[in-house]
Amino acid sequence: MLLYFLGFAFISPIALVAAPLALCLLFHRPGTRETAVAVVLLTLVAWSVASAGDDFARFEAAWVMLLAGATAVALAWGAPARGELVQAGLVTAGLAALAGVFLVQVTDFSWAQLGWIAERHYGGYVRGVLDLLSARASLTGSPDPALIEALRTTADAMVRAISVLLPGLILIQSVAALAAAWALYRMIARHPEGSGLPALREFRFNDHLVWGIVVALLVLVLPGLGALRLVGGNLATFFGGLYVARGLAVASALAAAGGLGGPLVTVVSVIATVFFLPLVAFTALALGVSDTWIDWRKLAQRAQGR
Repeated sequence: MLLYFLGFAFISPIALVAAPLALCLLFHRPGTRETAVAVVLLTLVAWSVASAGDDFARFEAAWVMLLAGATAVALAWGAPARGELVQAGLVTAGLAALAGVFLVQVTDFSWAQLGWIAERHYGGYVRGVLDLLSARASLTGSPDPALIEALRTTADAMVRAISVLLPGLILIQSVAALAAAWALYRMIARHPEGSGLPALREFRFNDHLVWGIVVALLVLVLPGLGALRLVGGNLATFFGGLYVARGLAVASALAAAGGLGGPLVTVVSVIATVFFLPLVAFTALALGVSDTWIDWRKLAQRAQGR
């Protein structure tokens, strides 16, 4: 699951994981090995920040620093207990987001500027890929102009959507990066503190976060709130991603309760996700949101106990 979210990397996943991982190693009674690994990781992060060449790379570096600062604040409270890991990750990402919003308000950087930088960044990648495909098609025969144009139109729409929803997408990736950093910390440290990440089927968070989706939908639906639609869209993206993950956890728990599992079920699930992604995402979202009130996993446990 972590690899799935990190795979959709909207900013560099290496520095995004390396900075929190280094801090985890340094905050929790580091030995010689932990200190050495942390120094190497911090050197890598510092080099990444210092070598940021364009506007988007500088934005990436700024977000990595904000997430690292929020991680340090969270770790200062001590290692989270097993039942608090997800909450700790969400709080850490939230602190970084609040710091980012504050900086946007007190500096000359704007959300419109971020959208422009992101559209130029991702648009450049997409144009390069499409130009390469067009050149390859020209070598093998005459390319279909209508197909190339359709691909460009679709790609441009995707780039515009990503540029608008980038803050929410980065928050989702950051939560996954924090989880990956904690998992790696548990693997590297000789005497790790806290507990390991819960299994996917145990993933859940505070039910009150459903109000995040409610607020996002109200902002998007109610008239006269045009200036806040950007906020509503990013809230819907972030909380929607969380509830999709919760829905996948519910589906995993229900499958385990029904005796389904093993490599074959995993392969079938991956294939279904690839070919029916919208349906799978909508189903997972419905399961995740409804789990707030129904608690599907508790129902499954009761059914098994009969």
